[in-house]
Amino acid sequence: MIFQGEKMFDASFDVFANNYDDVRPGYPMQMYDDIHNICNVSDKSVLLEIGAGSGIATVELAKFGCKVIGIEPGANLVTIAKQKTAQYSNVEIKEAMFEDFEPAEKFDAVLALTSFHWISEYLKYKKVFDSLNDGGSFALVWNSFFQSNSPATQEVNALYQELLPDVYPPSEKDVNVSVLDKLNSREKEIHASDLFYIHFLRKYITVYNYDAETYPKLLNTFPKIIKTDEKRRQEFLLRVGEIVKKYGKISIPLLTTLIICKKKNHFLDSIGKI
Repeated sequence: MIFQGEKMFDASFDVFANNYDDVRPGYPMQMYDDIHNICNVSDKSVLLEIGAGSGIATVELAKFGCKVIGIEPGANLVTIAKQKTAQYSNVEIKEAMFEDFEPAEKFDAVLALTSFHWISEYLKYKKVFDSLNDGGSFALVWNSFFQSNSPATQEVNALYQELLPDVYPPSEKDVNVSVLDKLNSREKEIHASDLFYIHFLRKYITVYNYDAETYPKLLNTFPKIIKTDEKRRQEFLLRVGEIVKKYGKISIPLLTTLIICKKKNHFLDSIGKI
């Protein structure tokens, strides 16, 4: 996986693996039900999870009762994921980059939960395509952070411009509009691959409340924050905590997007045989 010219295991996700596991939000339970049903998962299915991270989703996938292989390039995250899934004999966690991973079998479903955008574009769709059984499903999931209009959020935004204007330059476009635009571009990218068609799409809205301790930890898992020099980063996180403490909490609307794809050629071949 690629992170701004670097391998993903050099990114903040692994550097602050414990923070990531402690405060990064999970996914709605309804989403797992949808994956199970739409992908026709049975106890005989074999699933591949790209970018398993600390095992946040892997644990829920393991409850399907089928074989789950999770690949993750971050050594610290792999350690946590293995600990969290130790009770599930049907789960195998491998330390590997998707670009280098050579599976010995085809999969009934390949899943990428908030990870697929990190993979170098020149091969990612073709590699997933080649890893799937003809009737298999490709499930992409993204957690997208939105902003409320709360006083706490407004003060934090002002702090960004005071302390990190070069990291987060001001923009005329509304933040929430930009987040939606990014999601739309990802849907278009799937179509542009010409290998898959979107079979199922659903969005789920959840609100997470963070306190003065957990919100700075959350920000400390964001790549642009972690790549800021230590002194500015620590000052920023300290003052963020003070803002949240003043209001008691900060509420973060989270949009989870689930897109389940099928192989285009398999669908067309099936239609032709009707």
